Amino acid sequence: MLQKVDKKYNEIIRAAKAGGEVVKKYFGKSLKIEEKSMPCDFRTEADLKSEKAIISILKKAYPEYNILSEESGEENNGSEYTLVIDPLDGTNNFSLGIPYFSISIGLVKNEELLFGAVYNPVLDNLYCAQKGKGAYLNGKKISVNKESDIKKSSVSMVISYNGSEEKAENVAIDLYEKKDVKRVLTNWSVILDLCLLASGKIEAIIISEIPLHDFVSGKLIAKEAGALVTNFDNSLENKETNNKFLISNGTKVHKEVVEVLKANYGV
Repeated sequence: MLQKVDKKYNEIIRAAKAGGEVVKKYFGKSLKIEEKSMPCDFRTEADLKSEKAIISILKKAYPEYNILSEESGEENNGSEYTLVIDPLDGTNNFSLGIPYFSISIGLVKNEELLFGAVYNPVLDNLYCAQKGKGAYLNGKKISVNKESDIKKSSVSMVISYNGSEEKAENVAIDLYEKKDVKRVLTNWSVILDLCLLASGKIEAIIISEIPLHDFVSGKLIAKEAGALVTNFDNSLENKETNNKFLISNGTKVHKEVVEVLKANYGV
């Protein structure tokens, strides 16, 4: 895997794997849950220990970079480069014993996505992408699929904790009733959903107003795998850190989903 990216990013990969090793030790055990903003937004000891292991490696390797991490917040060093960390994406799945979670680290230069690493410790799957150099899973290049029939397509939906549940429900209903979509997914591990898209397993993801750490690495991986990203009205985004977008395999499935989004979001 390491030969697929510039050597300067090797420590990001090592940090993601280190976080994964920590998390794996806690998986399946009884964990104390600490509520953050609301009952559905919480963390465990695994989140915190993973974050500590990751940041320890990254600070030594990239001491001048800013750090933005889900649990500890932002450390601003005045750099144009920021390491964006989610030490455990899919905490709810993790706490329930569902093996659908990951460790995510993205590198952003101002608002440009440069590098992303995502590690699924249960399956020992490492996804990574460097801007302009393609996307990889365990060293093998991956790409989005070419499925163009929405009736054979799976669409994931990820709405922020404070987002409109009614709109989201209406989008899901319309996808089923008006488009006859194969499946609407709500997996609650955004990063891995983006990696599913990148590896050709699903066809589209609707993302609305979620934090940067919840999507940044996966977004780059999917884009480098050939995914199309637009605003809900099908216009191209003007910045890569935009947190409200539709991302798909780029076939006519994209336009079908846009039609549903326009009807429900008034864009």
